[in-house]
Amino acid sequence: VRKADLDRELYRIGKNVAFTAFLPNVAASAGYNSYAKEPQMSEKKFGTADLDVSMPIFMPSSWFLYAAARHGYAAAGVAAHYVRQGIVLQTSVDYYNVLVQQDTVAALETQLEAARQTADRVSGLAAEGLVAKWEGDQARFAAELRETELNKARRQLAVLRGELLQGLGLSPAAPLELSGETGETPMPAGSVEDLVLKALEIHPELAIADRQVVAQDHQVRQAFCNFLPTISLFSSGSWTGNDLATHAENWVTGFSGAWTLFDGLANVARYKAAKVERQQTQLERENTFLSVMVGVVAAEAAARDAAEGARVRRLAYDVAAAKWADYDAKAREGLIPLSDALDARGAMDLAQVALVQSRYQEKIAIANLELAMGLTLVPERKTETKEVK
Repeated sequence: VRKADLDRELYRIGKNVAFTAFLPNVAASAGYNSYAKEPQMSEKKFGTADLDVSMPIFMPSSWFLYAAARHGYAAAGVAAHYVRQGIVLQTSVDYYNVLVQQDTVAALETQLEAARQTADRVSGLAAEGLVAKWEGDQARFAAELRETELNKARRQLAVLRGELLQGLGLSPAAPLELSGETGETPMPAGSVEDLVLKALEIHPELAIADRQVVAQDHQVRQAFCNFLPTISLFSSGSWTGNDLATHAENWVTGFSGAWTLFDGLANVARYKAAKVERQQTQLERENTFLSVMVGVVAAEAAARDAAEGARVRRLAYDVAAAKWADYDAKAREGLIPLSDALDARGAMDLAQVALVQSRYQEKIAIANLELAMGLTLVPERKTETKEVK
């Protein structure tokens, strides 16, 4: 954000520099002279002063140079806003990732506690010869597997917290406690075609591309102006305290013009190069349009997939939990092997972790869709408003 603001400030200064081409140029000089015409004569001293003022009257290239600078400054402002939108998205994604990992750790802690209790019970049954020894080993393996996954999830949580803090501009080791609030994130209404049209209306990248094309048009016009003459008004005055001079004050005012008749065809080459660069900018704008359209289609599909995936994983967990409850009851009565109940428990745990991880995927997908459409809201601060003014 700070770099984008500095870039915009540089464009603003460049725009102001381009505007100075319309202002008059004023130069002043002064001197003091001391000399002796002959050694036997007294020393002579006097002062001089000069003032030169010039003002361009016909210099079309200055207009196009200033117009291109204005569009560059405006594009820099849009780019700074787009940078903020990207940071809003990244911060939101990092926030959701930490919440997902926290829920995953909590789920694995519960699973580990249950797996340890099951392992102790099955090991006792195996010691009494009521179940096979390998079934006791299977129960202990399930507990160790859950412990390993829990330790891995805790380490990953530390990494994700560090990434979130880094994105906030804070130390990865700083304390952090999330509220867990996510707010409402409704899916943008309309068909895919409607979403694409909306993106083509407001997306910042397209605004930047349009301004770059217009700025390049001004560059072509500026290159054409090299074939035209330039006319300026000038006025020059001089003063002297030398009593030997015919006039102590002198003023000269008039017009000056310049017209480059032949410069080795360099102006022709520059004009052709400017037109080729304009074609390149137009092609880049077309590619940007296509990229935005494809980005919206892909983001909309990802949001739909995330919503359907969360619903399916919810059903998968419900089925796995019901199956484990049924198998556990039957295994306790000796109707089915204990290993089947342990397998059902493992499948339920996996389904629970998948459900937890999909809980915020739809919100992340919708946030990506909003950025792809250029809809991401950027919080405004009073300090930023003053800087813009």
